[in-house]
Amino acid sequence: MKKIFQICMTAVVALLLTACVKDLNVEIKDPNMTVEMNVDQLLGKIYNTLGTTGQRGADGSGDIAGFSDEGMSSFYRMTFAMNEYSSDLIHWIWPDVGLAELRSASWTSSNEIVYGAYARLNFDITLCNTFLDVADKSETTKRAEVRFIRALNYWYMLDFFGNVPFNVSKSENTLQPDEDFPTKIAIPNSSDVIELSGNYPNYPHQIKRADLYKWLVAELKDIENDLMDYNTRMATAYYRVDQGAAWVLLSRLYLNSAVYDAENGGTANDYTQAAIYSKKAIDVYKLAPVYKHLFMADNDDLTRVNQAYQEIILPINQDGAYTRSWGGSQFLIASLYTTGMPYWGTTEGWKCIRSRQQLVQLFFPNQKTYKLEDGGENRDSENATLMADVQKYYGDNAGIADTLVLKAKDDRALFCNYNLYNPVKKWDEEKKDSVTVYSVFACNMGANKANAADEFLSGWAIQKFSNLCADPNRKPTDSKFPDTDIPLMRAAEAYLTYAEAVLRGGAAQGMSSDEAVNTLRRRAHAEEKGGYTLEDVLDEWGREFYCEGRRRVDLVRYGLFTGNTYSWELKAGKIFQGSIDEHRNIFPLPQSDITANPNLKQNENYN
Repeated sequence: MKKIFQICMTAVVALLLTACVKDLNVEIKDPNMTVEMNVDQLLGKIYNTLGTTGQRGADGSGDIAGFSDEGMSSFYRMTFAMNEYSSDLIHWIWPDVGLAELRSASWTSSNEIVYGAYARLNFDITLCNTFLDVADKSETTKRAEVRFIRALNYWYMLDFFGNVPFNVSKSENTLQPDEDFPTKIAIPNSSDVIELSGNYPNYPHQIKRADLYKWLVAELKDIENDLMDYNTRMATAYYRVDQGAAWVLLSRLYLNSAVYDAENGGTANDYTQAAIYSKKAIDVYKLAPVYKHLFMADNDDLTRVNQAYQEIILPINQDGAYTRSWGGSQFLIASLYTTGMPYWGTTEGWKCIRSRQQLVQLFFPNQKTYKLEDGGENRDSENATLMADVQKYYGDNAGIADTLVLKAKDDRALFCNYNLYNPVKKWDEEKKDSVTVYSVFACNMGANKANAADEFLSGWAIQKFSNLCADPNRKPTDSKFPDTDIPLMRAAEAYLTYAEAVLRGGAAQGMSSDEAVNTLRRRAHAEEKGGYTLEDVLDEWGREFYCEGRRRVDLVRYGLFTGNTYSWELKAGKIFQGSIDEHRNIFPLPQSDITANPNLKQNENYN
């Protein structure tokens, strides 16, 4: 299963969309560069761009030139960084190039992370266009899959950058077939035409954000019926795109329509469409019975021990033996852990991602300090019953830190706040006896702490992802690189999209918004209730999807990312008093591409 997209290609080199894709496993037959390309290998490369960085194992011969750390340059790690480190729930403490500016909302058009995300997305789009030019028209399903992956990359471009360079394959350029970079694009299944801007014919032209939104909706609807259905994918091609992925991306677009098309979006009909497409996914996919299993090494286990597979709509393939990357689940797992935490299944422990106060308070709303009672001297006696419950629930993978799940009364509270392996004996004068005391990882919440490189002392550790298996008979394939697939799209998103869309005025599709939210809370063994508000749903987005690479998108949609209506622990680098300028709801186009492509106009208020 995991070998399905092992790379067999020669080096692929590209900078931005304005550059050329070179040497895609081609055989040169004449001086005019007539080439023969292995279409299936190119398809494999396109899928692999979601979780790998280049052509040689974990590193070496990277796809993106001009980037200081190849491990950062994968599709997932780049998009994760843009959406998570700029927002309110987690904090990356290392001083990597470009990340300080993301944390403090001071990025510029020369920021390396902004450049890297832009370059990666455009590189992947170029590969997709190349495939569509060389693949036979009879390859209907494969072409639809590639069009989806291109649409996914364009969605991130739309969300991050707004007005972006745009191009399709030559085979799709029906209005100007002789032009390498068209100035107008046909909308699928429509007589409408999108006009692109720019006067220079030898460079990609720029599309307006609202027009790209319109094109993406039409494109996804056009490929919906050509994609595999759920049963076919599960039976023959687990790691490939099916109809559910198109439904989720469509519902995501409609839910964010007011952001992407400020003049025409955000209507009751848009939210009804979001509800319709999310309900399609809900009706096909099932939630994994155990939340924690979604983020474990056997989350691809189709033998039914770990049943995460039935919720994961679009997995990013990771494998310790065959698909190694510093930009996939390796960075997710390694960055969350350090010595003293329950074993996480790899030898890598980077201790560089921490929780922020806002994340902890989603589960412990009255918590004013990171230090909880359960780590003190009475831990052994107080938690005996609690730990027994945890062991019943999680079996051999339970750790002492899982007591926080029980204290939060929510399975999603996957934190660790005490060093399990450094207990000390302390004399208790009142009891006239020695008691066991555990050292803490985090003793401060806010309190004017900078929450920076402080040896894991600010913010609880997060133990959401691991390279452990739910199946006691299955072991990871490698001691360093994980097997844990990244659940890029999963059915839980459809439930929250549905609930929010209905609350925003969309027509219900056979279930209430309360029922949609309570379905997730029921899976998490959290208290169910009624009368959820939009603010309640935003909190559920945080509880369900923290540390999964989407938080900024939700805050922007709610109007809370910029301004000072909502200030988090280190918003704009300030302690609970930060404000972000409104133009930073989108990122700047990299200055390198502005210089290279005279058709591009920079986003407002960026130099």
